[in-house]
Amino acid sequence: MTDSKQLFKQYWKLGLIAIATIVLLTIASAMGGDARQAGSSYSLTANGYSAWYRSISEDAKSQDFKIQRWQKSFAQITKFPTYESGTTLLQIQPQLEQLDITNLKQKWVSQGNTIVILGVDAPATETPFQTDLTSPQGIVRIETTRRFESDLIKSGALKDTEKVAILSDRSGSVINQFEIGAGKIIIATTPHLAANAYQDFQPNYQLLTALVTQERQQILVDEYIHGYRDRDRKSMIDPKTGKVIPNGKIDPITGEVIPGEEDGVGDAFGYLLKTPLTVVLFNLLLGTIVLIWQQNRRFGRVIIPKTPEVDNSEAYIQALSGVLRQANSSEFVLQHVGKAEQLSWQQKLGLGRDRLVESQTLITAWENQTKLPPEDLRFVLQLAAGARRLTPAELTLWLAKIRTIDRQLGIRL
Repeated sequence: MTDSKQLFKQYWKLGLIAIATIVLLTIASAMGGDARQAGSSYSLTANGYSAWYRSISEDAKSQDFKIQRWQKSFAQITKFPTYESGTTLLQIQPQLEQLDITNLKQKWVSQGNTIVILGVDAPATETPFQTDLTSPQGIVRIETTRRFESDLIKSGALKDTEKVAILSDRSGSVINQFEIGAGKIIIATTPHLAANAYQDFQPNYQLLTALVTQERQQILVDEYIHGYRDRDRKSMIDPKTGKVIPNGKIDPITGEVIPGEEDGVGDAFGYLLKTPLTVVLFNLLLGTIVLIWQQNRRFGRVIIPKTPEVDNSEAYIQALSGVLRQANSSEFVLQHVGKAEQLSWQQKLGLGRDRLVESQTLITAWENQTKLPPEDLRFVLQLAAGARRLTPAELTLWLAKIRTIDRQLGIRL
């Protein structure tokens, strides 16, 4: 075999490896999901907001306000005369973020608009992770130890503004409201105030609805921060001037053509044109080094890896969980998982593992030794003792409370 044929064979193998790597990375990224989906009104997961958005959309049909999803950057809002005043923008952060009020946001709010931001970072306190706070809408369930302190705003755009605590306890406030000109900025420490996992806590939903409907006009739910982009971008002709406006859009109220903005969404060729030259040169250099190394180093003999041993217990558990999920048999999960967890808690609280003790005995030991509220423990024990079938949301909440109890026992004992 000639050298050229050997080189071609090596490159062919490299190509197959590269294709397989791309396929595996694509599958892994798809299975892992997108972290930005947390808080999205499109998301059906426990930390999504699809249930709340569906609820407020029904309210909008019978009440004097409009709501829609916003899939453009914040700067685009200021370009529409429709949103100059009386507009509320709801931003549900995918994760906790530091409060950042730009000059553009401050100016837009001062014109009579409102920005509601859920998921603003704040210091952790000694408050229990789960607390029930009183609000005009009823008892609101909050699951975070983070609280805004009284001297939270020391500098920046909100330094000299008037602050009102909308939801608070002895450790600080969970929701604060700031007055800027004719508008407001409302911030909350938790991004999960009205997430799908809280469908059984309607006061949570009602509180968020009340926050965004104060102006009773136009509500925009920001989906741009969750990765959604409005791809309807094309040039339009202004009927008044006859000029071509790139990425133009017609205002639905006034009928005027509004100039668009590049949101960073385009085709692959446009992306490559914007790539810095240094990145291109680095990739070319890296590819050249790989080719030189490959030409002077052959593939070794094929080593067949040993077949990994199958973990029969794990395979059985996975198969069983699949069957239970298909059959929606939450009773089986409640009975066996609940029993195993209760025995574990009994042992940590000094009640032994030989048999299940009475629920009240376990609750009393919990109160005496951990000094924490027993509501989560009572909730878990009541559902485990019941015979009704749970919905997926209820089962998710039940498992989440078990993890909370395990964590609290690990810290306290």
